[in-house]
Order: sequence, then structure tokens, then C-alpha cells
Amino acid sequence: MTPIKLSKVEKIVLFISLSLATFMMVLDYSIANVSIPYIAGDLSVSVDEGTYVITSFAVGNAIGLAMTGWLTKRIGLVRLLTVSLALFTLFSWICGASVSLQMLVISRFIQGFVSGPMIPLSQSMILNTGTPESRSRDLSIWSTIIITAPVLGPILGGYISEWHTWSGIFYINIPVGIFCTMAIWMIMHNNESVREKAPADIPGFVLLTIGVSALQILLDKGEQWDWLNSNTIRILMITTVISFTLLVIRELFHNKPFLELRLFSIPLFSLSIVCLSISYAIYFGSIVLVPLWLQEYMNYDAVWAGLSVSTIGIAPFLLSMITPRIVKTIGNLSTLMVSFMIFTGACFYNAYFTSQVDVSHIAFARFLFGFGMIIYINPLISMSVEKIPAEKLPSATGIFHFFRAMVGGVGTSVFTTLWERRTIFHHERLGETLTPFNPLVPPPLDEQGLALLNTALDQQASLLALNDAFFLMAWLFIGLVLLLAFWRFREKKPTSTNIHDLPIAAE
Repeated sequence: MTPIKLSKVEKIVLFISLSLATFMMVLDYSIANVSIPYIAGDLSVSVDEGTYVITSFAVGNAIGLAMTGWLTKRIGLVRLLTVSLALFTLFSWICGASVSLQMLVISRFIQGFVSGPMIPLSQSMILNTGTPESRSRDLSIWSTIIITAPVLGPILGGYISEWHTWSGIFYINIPVGIFCTMAIWMIMHNNESVREKAPADIPGFVLLTIGVSALQILLDKGEQWDWLNSNTIRILMITTVISFTLLVIRELFHNKPFLELRLFSIPLFSLSIVCLSISYAIYFGSIVLVPLWLQEYMNYDAVWAGLSVSTIGIAPFLLSMITPRIVKTIGNLSTLMVSFMIFTGACFYNAYFTSQVDVSHIAFARFLFGFGMIIYINPLISMSVEKIPAEKLPSATGIFHFFRAMVGGVGTSVFTTLWERRTIFHHERLGETLTPFNPLVPPPLDEQGLALLNTALDQQASLLALNDAFFLMAWLFIGLVLLLAFWRFREKKPTSTNIHDLPIAAE
């Protein structure tokens, strides 16, 4: 298939529109995180109930991502993307105008669902409209947005909620959404992809919805409800396992599945999903843990906590243009290995923090992690679609980004739970040494002195727990490096795909 031919101006406007739409959607995934206390207070609900604003969007988004391939066949790539953008903009307005938690949660679920196809279809359209020379550069710039937007979300959300109103975090989408919808439709409406009457797999949709919903609630509430000590968590876990097991069986044996699980028979696609699942879980865990630690134990407010870790986005933003040259020189697999090695070094650096750590050390650690992000997502995306037939590209990108969305929640839950439990462990171990027989222990303290001592223990224990979490992250990255090294060894030829040769999504 040949790429769609557009004028130079049309290509520039289309690329800007697709990039803005992607940035808006990814930003919306995390922008509400720090605004929950403001939303809860205004709607007269608890902060715990307010977290369903985040959960509902994540569930809807994951379901929409998984259905991207099937929806593209039924509706068409261009029409689906513009409809998704238009509905996303509409429900952004409804979210901002919500007067009750129920209205907001339902609106966020629908907003998440309609935003599901936006990232994979934007990726397909960029590949489809770029020239062989520009695809690598365009994809590199576009993929940088996916990495940096989650970091900027809490900063922007905190500022808007603090100085304006929480509704503003949704209203800012409206002008951007209107512009992107109109621009993409005006440029691409005559270049629709081939449509087909793909049958609706209702049982598959139901199983997916139940499985994703149960998993997301389990991850969000697991620590609060004490994991397997809670009957509700056990029921959610059983529901998740049964739903996904039945879904996999059905989709593998269905004549026309909406979820193309047979793509996992392509070894390189499976490898890319494994690398994505582990690395993106670590990435999301790290961008949540550090600000959480700074706010809970180091007395940073939400804005400063966000700013101190925002340096993770500097290197990808400034140096994204070098990625195509690196990939062209050493190949996707080697580039990804180098990226994981940089991540390993950054995690080990973070794992040796002391109680004297200041903002500059935190910012440098995040900058170092961001340096690895420059050469991370582009080769990973290229690997995932290298062996995919052209007609399966929307399905493959949908599955890829479905896993990206889901493992972000898994990583956040796993590493937050690990950090909290290791904090308790270190607090107990440190407290054991504070006995009257220890010459370093001061004389009997009053209540204020004991409170100060306990605060110092909390800070030290939380820091040691944070170091433990980053040690684990570093060793997981070492495991990924070894996996890629083994893969390279077993291949007769190293993987060295240029994005120029990637399949085209639609004519």
C-alpha cells in the first residue's frame, strides 16, 4: 500500500493536530490525580469516593483501546478518530459541568471509552501520511508526548485546582479538541480506510468490561482494603482471572475476534509486549512514588513535588530528534538495550539516596531517567509493528496501547504497596534500636519530643523503602537487558528495522 499524499502544509497541520490530540488525552489520564481533594470537597464526598473519578476513566480507556481494531473495521480510521475526538471534547465539558459525583464518574467513564482509539489511530495516521524519510522523525516526536504528558498532568492539575477551580482541568480540553477535530476531518475525510461489516462479539465485550473493571478496582482499592484479607478483593481477583481466561479462550477460537490475540503468535510482537509491560510498569511506578514520598514525608506541596520530578521530560523533549539516527545506526533491539541500561543506572542512582538528599539530586535522578526515555518508546513501537500485516496494524497498536494503559495501573499499585509495606518494616527495625540501653538515645522525652522522634523515624523509614523499590526496579531492568541479549543471540540477524519500512495502516 502507498501512503496518503498530502501537501506540505496539510502534513504539518495534521501532525500538529494529532500531536495535540495525543497530548490532551494522555494529560487527561493523570491531570485529575492531584485534584481529587478539591473535587471531593466541592461535591461533598470523601476523598476515597473521589478516586472513582480516576478509576472510571482508566476502565473506560482500557476497554476503548482493546476495541480499537474492531471499531476501525466497522467505522473507518478517519471517521472513528474524529468521532472519538468530538465526543472526548463534549464529555470534557460535561465533566467540568458535573454537579454530583455520580454524574462526574459516568462522564469520566464515557470520556475514557471514547478516548481509547485516539492514541493507536493517531499512530497509524502518522505512519500512513508520512514519507519514508519523515516517518521515523515524526513517530519519535509524537512518542515523546506519550512519555512527558503524564509527568506534566499533576503539575498542571495542581496549579489549576489551587488557583482557579477543578472544573478547569476539563474545560482546557474544549478549544484544543474543537481545533483538532476540525483540522483532522478537513484534511483526511477523503482518505477513509476500507470498512467491513465485522460482527459484534457481545460476549467478548462483556467479558472484557467485567475483567478490566474488576482488575482496576482491585488495583485501586487493594491496599486500602488489605488485599487478600478482604473478601471483596478475593471476589474481584477471582472475577478478573475467570473473565480474562474466558476472554482469551473465546477470542482465540472466534472466527472474527474483536481482540486479535493471534498476533501474539508473532514472536517479535510478544517480545515487545513483555518489554513494554515490565518497563512501563516501572516507569509509572517511579513517577508516582517519588512525588508521593516528597508530599507525605518531605513536606513538599503538590506543585513543588511535581516540579522536582518534571525534569524527566526535559531530555526527551529536547533530544527526541536524535532517536532516528541512533535506531538507524544500531537497530531497534540494541537501542532498546541501551535505553534499559540507562534506566538501570538511573534506578541504582536513586536507590542510594540519603536523608540529606535535596531537590537538585532528585531532579538529576529524574533527568537521568528521562535521558533513557529518549531512545525507549520509539524502537519499542517499531518492534511491535515490524512483522504485523498492514490490515492488522490498528489491532496491533490497539493491543499495544491497551497493555500500556493497564500496566501503568499495575505498576502504580505494586510499587506503592511495596513502598508502604517496606516503610512499616524499616520503621519497626529502626525503632527496635531505640531502647533505654542505647547510649545514643536521648533521656526520657515528653510527648512533643516523642512526636519529633517518630517523625524522624518515618522520614528515614520511607527513604529506605524508596531505595528498596528502586533497587527492585534496577534488577528488573537488568533482567530485560539479559532477555534482549538472549533474543539477539538466538537471531541470525540483529533486529534493525527502519521505520521507513513499516506497514501502512490504510490507503
